[in-house]
Amino acid sequence: MKLAFYRIRLALAACFVAAVGILCPGCQSVTGSTAQTLVRVIDASYNAPAVDIHVGGTVIASNIASPNITGYAFLPPAALPVTIFPVNAKAATVQTSGTFLASQQHSVYITDFNSTYQATVLTDQNTPAPSGDISVRFLQQAPLSGNVDIYFVPDGSKFSDSKAILSGLAPGTTTAYLNIPAGTFSVVVVPSGATAAKYTSQSIVFTGGQVRTMLIVDQQLLTNPPINVVIGNDLN
Repeated sequence: MKLAFYRIRLALAACFVAAVGILCPGCQSVTGSTAQTLVRVIDASYNAPAVDIHVGGTVIASNIASPNITGYAFLPPAALPVTIFPVNAKAATVQTSGTFLASQQHSVYITDFNSTYQATVLTDQNTPAPSGDISVRFLQQAPLSGNVDIYFVPDGSKFSDSKAILSGLAPGTTTAYLNIPAGTFSVVVVPSGATAAKYTSQSIVFTGGQVRTMLIVDQQLLTNPPINVVIGNDLN
Protein backbone atom coordinates (compact mmCIF):
# COMPACT_ATOMS: atom_id res chain seq x y z
CA MET A 1 0.00 0.00 0.00
CA LYS A 2 2.76 2.43 0.93
CA LEU A 3 4.64 1.70 -2.30
CA ALA A 4 1.53 2.31 -4.40
CA PHE A 5 0.85 5.55 -2.51
CA TYR A 6 4.34 6.92 -3.19
CA ARG A 7 4.10 5.96 -6.85
CA ILE A 8 0.88 7.96 -7.13
CA ARG A 9 2.54 10.95 -5.43
CA LEU A 10 5.49 10.80 -7.82
CA ALA A 11 3.17 10.63 -10.82
CA LEU A 12 1.21 13.66 -9.59
CA ALA A 13 4.42 15.60 -8.97
CA ALA A 14 5.62 14.86 -12.49
CA CYS A 15 2.32 16.10 -13.92
CA PHE A 16 2.58 19.29 -11.86
CA VAL A 17 6.09 20.06 -13.13
CA ALA A 18 5.01 19.44 -16.71
CA ALA A 19 2.01 21.73 -16.27
CA VAL A 20 3.63 24.78 -14.71
CA GLY A 21 7.23 24.55 -15.93
CA ILE A 22 10.31 24.92 -13.73
CA LEU A 23 13.05 27.45 -13.22
CA CYS A 24 16.55 26.19 -13.86
CA PRO A 25 19.92 27.89 -14.61
CA GLY A 26 21.39 26.78 -17.94
CA CYS A 27 18.82 24.01 -18.43
CA GLN A 28 18.72 21.75 -21.48
CA SER A 29 15.83 19.82 -23.00
CA VAL A 30 15.39 16.18 -22.01
CA THR A 31 15.37 13.57 -24.77
CA GLY A 32 11.84 12.40 -25.45
CA SER A 33 10.16 15.30 -23.62
CA THR A 34 7.64 17.67 -25.17
CA ALA A 35 9.35 20.49 -27.12
CA GLN A 36 9.75 23.56 -24.95
CA THR A 37 11.34 26.99 -25.06
CA LEU A 38 13.51 28.45 -22.29
CA VAL A 39 13.09 32.06 -21.14
CA ARG A 40 14.82 34.04 -18.39
CA VAL A 41 15.10 37.68 -17.28
CA ILE A 42 18.14 39.96 -17.30
CA ASP A 43 17.35 43.10 -15.28
CA ALA A 44 19.85 45.90 -15.96
CA SER A 45 17.58 48.89 -15.26
CA TYR A 46 18.47 51.61 -12.78
CA ASN A 47 15.00 53.17 -13.15
CA ALA A 48 12.80 50.11 -12.69
CA PRO A 49 11.41 49.20 -9.27
CA ALA A 50 11.16 45.58 -8.17
CA VAL A 51 9.08 43.89 -10.85
CA ASP A 52 7.22 40.74 -11.86
CA ILE A 53 7.65 39.48 -15.43
CA HIS A 54 4.92 37.60 -17.27
CA VAL A 55 5.45 35.73 -20.54
CA GLY A 56 2.09 34.74 -21.92
CA GLY A 57 0.11 33.77 -18.84
CA THR A 58 3.12 32.58 -16.84
CA VAL A 59 5.09 34.53 -14.24
CA ILE A 60 8.72 33.65 -15.03
CA ALA A 61 10.30 35.98 -12.43
CA SER A 62 8.87 37.66 -9.37
CA ASN A 63 10.02 40.60 -7.25
CA ILE A 64 13.37 41.04 -8.98
CA ALA A 65 15.53 44.15 -9.22
CA SER A 66 18.71 45.13 -11.02
CA PRO A 67 21.30 43.75 -11.42
CA ASN A 68 19.91 40.27 -11.87
CA ILE A 69 20.09 37.32 -14.24
CA THR A 70 17.47 34.72 -13.38
CA GLY A 71 17.39 31.04 -14.19
CA TYR A 72 15.47 29.80 -17.20
CA ALA A 73 11.78 28.95 -17.15
CA PHE A 74 10.38 26.18 -19.38
CA LEU A 75 7.43 27.34 -21.50
CA PRO A 76 5.43 25.97 -24.44
CA PRO A 77 6.89 27.46 -27.66
CA ALA A 78 4.76 30.24 -29.15
CA ALA A 79 4.60 33.90 -30.06
CA LEU A 80 3.87 35.37 -26.63
CA PRO A 81 3.33 38.79 -25.05
CA VAL A 82 5.80 39.95 -22.41
CA THR A 83 4.45 42.20 -19.67
CA ILE A 84 6.23 43.77 -16.72
CA PHE A 85 4.42 44.80 -13.55
CA PRO A 86 5.86 46.67 -10.57
CA VAL A 87 5.40 44.41 -7.57
CA ASN A 88 1.82 44.61 -6.21
CA ALA A 89 0.71 46.78 -9.17
CA LYS A 90 -2.34 45.83 -11.24
CA ALA A 91 -1.26 47.63 -14.41
CA ALA A 92 1.72 46.71 -16.55
CA THR A 93 4.30 49.45 -17.11
CA VAL A 94 6.13 47.77 -19.99
CA GLN A 95 4.86 45.51 -22.75
CA THR A 96 6.61 43.79 -25.65
CA SER A 97 6.42 40.41 -27.36
CA GLY A 98 8.66 37.67 -28.68
CA THR A 99 8.59 34.54 -30.78
CA PHE A 100 9.85 31.80 -28.49
CA LEU A 101 10.62 28.78 -30.66
CA ALA A 102 11.02 25.17 -29.58
CA SER A 103 14.45 24.27 -28.17
CA GLN A 104 15.56 27.92 -28.21
CA GLN A 105 16.71 30.05 -25.27
CA HIS A 106 15.81 33.70 -24.81
CA SER A 107 16.32 36.52 -22.31
CA VAL A 108 13.86 39.29 -21.51
CA TYR A 109 16.35 42.15 -21.21
CA ILE A 110 15.23 45.12 -19.09
CA THR A 111 17.14 48.36 -19.67
CA ASP A 112 16.58 52.06 -19.16
CA PHE A 113 14.91 54.33 -21.70
CA ASN A 114 15.20 58.03 -20.80
CA SER A 115 13.63 58.30 -17.34
CA THR A 116 11.73 55.03 -17.58
CA TYR A 117 12.61 51.50 -18.72
CA GLN A 118 11.98 49.08 -21.55
CA ALA A 119 12.25 45.38 -22.41
CA THR A 120 13.68 43.63 -25.42
CA VAL A 121 13.97 39.92 -26.18
CA LEU A 122 17.46 38.51 -26.79
CA THR A 123 18.24 35.16 -28.37
CA ASP A 124 20.73 33.20 -26.25
CA GLN A 125 23.25 30.66 -27.52
CA ASN A 126 21.89 27.18 -26.89
CA THR A 127 24.77 25.11 -28.29
CA PRO A 128 28.02 24.37 -26.44
CA ALA A 129 31.14 26.39 -27.14
CA PRO A 130 33.71 24.72 -29.43
CA SER A 131 35.87 22.05 -27.80
CA GLY A 132 38.37 23.64 -25.41
CA ASP A 133 36.64 27.04 -25.54
CA ILE A 134 33.95 28.95 -23.68
CA SER A 135 31.48 31.29 -25.37
CA VAL A 136 30.88 34.64 -23.64
CA ARG A 137 28.54 37.54 -24.43
CA PHE A 138 28.84 40.94 -22.75
CA LEU A 139 26.00 43.36 -21.93
CA GLN A 140 27.55 46.77 -21.15
CA GLN A 141 25.17 48.76 -18.93
CA ALA A 142 27.61 50.97 -16.99
CA PRO A 143 26.96 54.51 -18.31
CA LEU A 144 28.75 56.24 -15.42
CA SER A 145 31.92 54.32 -16.18
CA GLY A 146 31.87 54.99 -19.92
CA ASN A 147 33.75 52.85 -22.41
CA VAL A 148 35.57 49.90 -20.84
CA ASP A 149 38.18 47.29 -21.71
CA ILE A 150 37.66 43.69 -20.59
CA TYR A 151 40.39 41.24 -19.66
CA PHE A 152 40.41 37.55 -18.79
CA VAL A 153 43.53 37.42 -16.64
CA PRO A 154 45.05 33.95 -16.04
CA ASP A 155 45.72 32.91 -12.45
CA GLY A 156 48.97 34.40 -11.17
CA SER A 157 49.13 37.08 -13.89
CA LYS A 158 48.44 40.83 -13.92
CA PHE A 159 45.97 42.46 -16.24
CA SER A 160 48.72 44.89 -17.27
CA ASP A 161 50.58 41.87 -18.70
CA SER A 162 47.46 40.58 -20.47
CA LYS A 163 45.73 41.56 -23.67
CA ALA A 164 42.16 42.83 -23.55
CA ILE A 165 39.62 40.51 -25.15
CA LEU A 166 37.44 43.59 -25.83
CA SER A 167 38.45 47.26 -25.98
CA GLY A 168 36.34 50.42 -25.92
CA LEU A 169 33.08 48.64 -25.13
CA ALA A 170 30.50 51.43 -24.97
CA PRO A 171 27.49 51.60 -22.61
CA GLY A 172 24.40 50.14 -24.23
CA THR A 173 26.37 47.55 -26.22
CA THR A 174 25.31 43.92 -26.53
CA THR A 175 28.11 41.89 -28.05
CA ALA A 176 27.94 38.70 -30.03
CA TYR A 177 29.19 35.56 -28.29
CA LEU A 178 33.00 35.39 -28.29
CA ASN A 179 34.93 32.12 -28.14
CA ILE A 180 37.74 32.21 -25.56
CA PRO A 181 40.10 29.37 -24.54
CA ALA A 182 38.88 27.72 -21.32
CA GLY A 183 40.92 28.09 -18.14
CA THR A 184 41.04 29.73 -14.72
CA PHE A 185 40.75 33.50 -14.97
CA SER A 186 39.87 36.69 -13.14
CA VAL A 187 37.49 38.91 -15.08
CA VAL A 188 38.86 42.47 -15.03
CA VAL A 189 37.05 45.61 -16.23
CA VAL A 190 39.08 48.78 -16.84
CA PRO A 191 37.92 52.18 -18.15
CA SER A 192 39.32 52.56 -21.65
CA GLY A 193 42.74 54.17 -21.53
CA ALA A 194 43.05 53.82 -17.73
CA THR A 195 45.63 51.78 -15.82
CA ALA A 196 43.55 50.98 -12.71
CA ALA A 197 40.87 48.29 -12.74
CA LYS A 198 37.32 49.20 -11.67
CA TYR A 199 36.37 45.57 -11.21
CA THR A 200 38.34 42.37 -10.58
CA SER A 201 36.54 39.09 -9.93
CA GLN A 202 37.72 36.18 -7.86
CA SER A 203 39.41 33.42 -9.86
CA ILE A 204 36.79 31.56 -11.88
CA VAL A 205 37.25 28.13 -13.44
CA PHE A 206 35.79 28.12 -16.96
CA THR A 207 35.54 24.69 -18.58
CA GLY A 208 35.25 23.88 -22.26
CA GLY A 209 31.76 23.98 -23.72
CA GLN A 210 30.37 26.52 -21.24
CA VAL A 211 28.29 29.45 -22.48
CA ARG A 212 28.01 32.59 -20.32
CA THR A 213 26.43 36.06 -20.39
CA MET A 214 28.20 38.80 -18.41
CA LEU A 215 26.24 41.90 -17.39
CA ILE A 216 28.39 44.96 -16.58
CA VAL A 217 26.72 47.60 -14.39
CA ASP A 218 27.64 50.64 -12.32
CA GLN A 219 27.41 50.22 -8.56
CA GLN A 220 25.00 52.93 -7.45
CA LEU A 221 25.35 52.51 -3.70
CA LEU A 222 28.79 50.96 -3.39
CA THR A 223 31.94 52.70 -4.58
CA ASN A 224 34.37 49.85 -4.05
CA PRO A 225 34.31 48.38 -6.61
CA PRO A 226 32.49 51.01 -8.71
CA ILE A 227 31.54 48.36 -11.29
CA ASN A 228 29.82 45.04 -10.81
CA VAL A 229 29.68 42.06 -13.19
CA VAL A 230 26.83 39.57 -12.96
CA ILE A 231 27.43 36.25 -14.73
CA GLY A 232 24.58 34.18 -16.13
CA ASN A 233 24.88 30.49 -17.00
CA ASP A 234 23.47 30.09 -20.51
CA LEU A 235 24.63 26.50 -20.96
CA ASN A 236 26.72 23.91 -19.09
